[in-house]
Amino acid sequence: AMGETLTIITGGIDLSVGSMMGLSAVVMGALWRDGGVSLPIAIVITLFVGLAGGALNAAMITKLKAPPLIVTLGTFSLFRGIAEGLTRGIENYSGFPQEFLFLGQGYAWNLIPTQLFIFVPAVAAVWWWLHRTGFGRSFYAIGFSQEAARYAGIKVRRRLNLLYCLSGIGASVAGIIYVAHLGQAKSDAGTGYELTAIAAVVLGGASIFGGRGTVLGTVLGLFAIVVLQNG
Repeated sequence: AMGETLTIITGGIDLSVGSMMGLSAVVMGALWRDGGVSLPIAIVITLFVGLAGGALNAAMITKLKAPPLIVTLGTFSLFRGIAEGLTRGIENYSGFPQEFLFLGQGYAWNLIPTQLFIFVPAVAAVWWWLHRTGFGRSFYAIGFSQEAARYAGIKVRRRLNLLYCLSGIGASVAGIIYVAHLGQAKSDAGTGYELTAIAAVVLGGASIFGGRGTVLGTVLGLFAIVVLQNG
């Protein structure tokens, strides 16, 4: 949802984040169980997979001038298809070590979920970057008008490339935590999560046409959705 906030503020969208979660989960599981790679190295490689997926989206959007909706709808199917192909649609990866599962299932001091130690710094970092730096505020200018932002001296293409790469990495991080939470890596991991992320951003007050949105609004929108689901 943090990555989705940034892309929506610039007038774009990323529909591929849920599929990237599934691909990341499968890649990590395959590297660890079938590839004989240690889990820390598998996690690092998985993050690079997210970076590559985001870079693919960025290249087609900024260099080919394709609409973000069409591009990410295509990679939505591409990433999920690769994940299904790697597992043949039926294979699951499980048996992860307890130290890794603690990331998704454990509690610090029997009270605080361990995922919170990733979520809170991520929210704080994105909030500071978006609302307290000139670089972050330039995303709003891009969302209002890319042409005007270019004439104002903002390197639009470079910023959009960065945002979609960050969105891909964020989806990979979410995929890793998802595997740690469930204890197994499946190709259908993250199914429908792109809609939840987009709904949280829009519910938090962001404009789907770009130029408006806040990190705090996204967090509140996310809480509203999750509380309704769990309730």
